[in-house]
Amino acid sequence: MDSTRTPPHASNRLRVLRVAVFGALLAVALAAGAIWAAYRTLGASLPSLANLEQNAGPVGGTLVFGARGDTLMSFYRERRVNIPLSEVPDDLEKAVLSVEDWRFYAHWGVDLQGLARACVANLRGKRQGASTLTQQLARNISTGRGSGPVLTHEQTLTRKIKEAMLALRIERTYTKDEILAMYLNQIYFGEGAHGVEAAARTYFGKPARDLDIAEAATLAGLPKNPNGYSPFDYPDRARRRRNVVLKTMLDNGVLTRSRFDSLTASPLVTHPSVEARPVAAYFTEEVRKYLEEQFGAAELYSGELRIFTTLDLPLQLEAERAIENRFREIELSLALPFKRQDYEAARERGQNPEPRYLQGALVALDPHTGRILAMVGGRSFAESRFNRATQAKRQPGSCFKPFVFLTGLRKGVGPSDVILDTPLVVDMGGGRGLWKPQNYSQTFSGPVALRTALAKSLNIPSIKLLQQVGVENVIETAHAVGIESPLQAVPSLALGVSETNLLELTGAYGTIANGGITSRPYFIERVEDRTGRVVKRATEFHAEAVDPQSAYVLTSMLRSVLDWGTGHNARDLYGFTAPAAGKTGTTDDLGDGWFVGYTPDLVVGVWGGFDERRPIGLAGSYIALPPWCDVMKWWTARNPVRDFSEPPGIVQERICVDSGKLATPACPRVQTELFTDRTRPTLECDLHAGGASDRTADPGLDDPNAQPQDIAPPATGTRPAPDH
Repeated sequence: MDSTRTPPHASNRLRVLRVAVFGALLAVALAAGAIWAAYRTLGASLPSLANLEQNAGPVGGTLVFGARGDTLMSFYRERRVNIPLSEVPDDLEKAVLSVEDWRFYAHWGVDLQGLARACVANLRGKRQGASTLTQQLARNISTGRGSGPVLTHEQTLTRKIKEAMLALRIERTYTKDEILAMYLNQIYFGEGAHGVEAAARTYFGKPARDLDIAEAATLAGLPKNPNGYSPFDYPDRARRRRNVVLKTMLDNGVLTRSRFDSLTASPLVTHPSVEARPVAAYFTEEVRKYLEEQFGAAELYSGELRIFTTLDLPLQLEAERAIENRFREIELSLALPFKRQDYEAARERGQNPEPRYLQGALVALDPHTGRILAMVGGRSFAESRFNRATQAKRQPGSCFKPFVFLTGLRKGVGPSDVILDTPLVVDMGGGRGLWKPQNYSQTFSGPVALRTALAKSLNIPSIKLLQQVGVENVIETAHAVGIESPLQAVPSLALGVSETNLLELTGAYGTIANGGITSRPYFIERVEDRTGRVVKRATEFHAEAVDPQSAYVLTSMLRSVLDWGTGHNARDLYGFTAPAAGKTGTTDDLGDGWFVGYTPDLVVGVWGGFDERRPIGLAGSYIALPPWCDVMKWWTARNPVRDFSEPPGIVQERICVDSGKLATPACPRVQTELFTDRTRPTLECDLHAGGASDRTADPGLDDPNAQPQDIAPPATGTRPAPDH
């Protein structure tokens, strides 16, 4: 037997081994081929790294300026200002690396050690991520300018493979310092801020190089959850997150224990820039909507337009303060069941309640031009974007009455004409039954002059005057002076049952302030393109709505509202002394409070109420008048104060207070009143006969705006009867 012959059993083992090796090699080859195919397939769908550098460039946007040149807002798809790594403070760099990727300079794009540590932590029930700083940057790469990131945050194997592949490409292409610089210039910090420079300016109003270590730690904590850790919306959460970052810096030897203890005990202090928490947010939102409609979204966000608006920033700031301060006072004094501070506390606890607290709105206009100088659409744009100055349609209550009285003046009814404040029954017709309107006081005053009826906001005389002059004529007058909303041709129109918004109501009062010439409200002066060329300019619209004489006499009557009528607290309680006219308004259920008033050069309208239309329990003189006075006092303290100019054609007559006719020597109470030629009385008083009276007993009666003798002046600081 041949001793070199392989035994049969050994030969079988060799064949099996060969097959196994071949199979293994085939499997490896197939796996390698599959991996290569997957790499080629996935790699073909990955964006070019050139887009990473393109993303690092600033994005041109639109700037919005106020009337004084202040920057109000910038519209960017991304707010980004790029800086070199040399301008990033060491504390900020170490804070970011500590909390995001401390081994950044040791790994090659994917940190296997960190991945293993994260797997162990997750197995123990402690959720921990393992994405490196480079992987986060890879997630930010887009397919091109203006498009969104290619990689989403969806937790899929394909996404993770793509992210790792991109990270490896980035590490092969750029140095570590270049990668860190791109990351710091691109990562999102919330509030539209991309990159540390934009974030520093947004939250602290300073460049990144000037950040202290606590501010640096605050920013470093934001990329994990920019909205949830917002220092503006959730300061307590942001402070806790800042302290987590400081703890990682302590663990990594960046901070000493004493320094750590001192920093974690310090409060979180922010200094938001105008762009981060813009003033006039409701105003700039109106600007944004208009521009997007006129020029399109692409041009608005990337066209580098320059928008010059009518807004007076100091006045706007005062208006915002007045609304918030006064409405907080109301919430506390009435012990309302849900106040704004309750809403804020709920948000801080992580809840998401509806902003059901008391709301307010304010509009300030230049009556001569129609320029909108200030607009407050609510107490917080961040909490509710609904603009109550332009979008809310509410019943104006007695703020509508001046249009009834203005119609009377145009039809020859004078301010001294006497009308009976007595019970009234109106047949509504069409089977709707009888309407028995009441004054707020549930009492009647008998014969009253129209000036008194308007100053005291008496309902019955207002309805009777509307019936006398015709409801269609009242509607015509209201539309002529600037009310654009549809108006119901019903007797209750005199009490303001037809809904309108604050902007158009304020504009209508501006027509009266401007001597009967309407000036359509507008908010943009001009729009310039990136070269400075004017592409759109405001066209002011002016038209004579009513004769200047009627407007002037109505202004005189509305001055009585402030001097001794339902708005007398403006003088007696809030200390506003400048020449002004205005009108209170309150709805039947005490649910909406209004005051619209004006000086010769400024008209301001204020509304207060609940969005869901429920009672407040106060009249307009207590809801809307206080912030109106605050704004007007601020304005008149900084601008020339002048009286209303009397137009030609105004006459003064001595009239009998009781009859409203020309006074005779027999009349016991005499007053000087203003008239137009159309409303001037021609008949002498026929109520009194016989001996002469002492007409100088009350010198105030010579003032057309003075209180008639038959009405006792209200006590200083007392609550006037709310009006409807």
